[in-house]
Amino acid sequence: MKLYKEIENSFPMIEKLFTKEDLSEFKNAPLYDLYRYHFGLGAWIRNNLLCPRKNLLYSLFLENGIEHQDEMSSFIIKLFHCYISKKM
Repeated sequence: MKLYKEIENSFPMIEKLFTKEDLSEFKNAPLYDLYRYHFGLGAWIRNNLLCPRKNLLYSLFLENGIEHQDEMSSFIIKLFHCYISKKM
């Protein structure tokens, strides 16, 4: 899926936003607690990965029926959580 590949390409950039300790805390957070990252990490994702609105990642989300940036960033956070949990 092209959307997932494009999201996966952003993971190294997102990972650099965390200290080692913060990344460990994120990794150990249960899925139901990931809402805590909505205003920090989620805002960064919305402001940097999903803007301007005419970029590839944003367009791919639209093509897959996800139209709200909050839903987009939430989806990326959850996938990043899975990625980092397998990596560490």
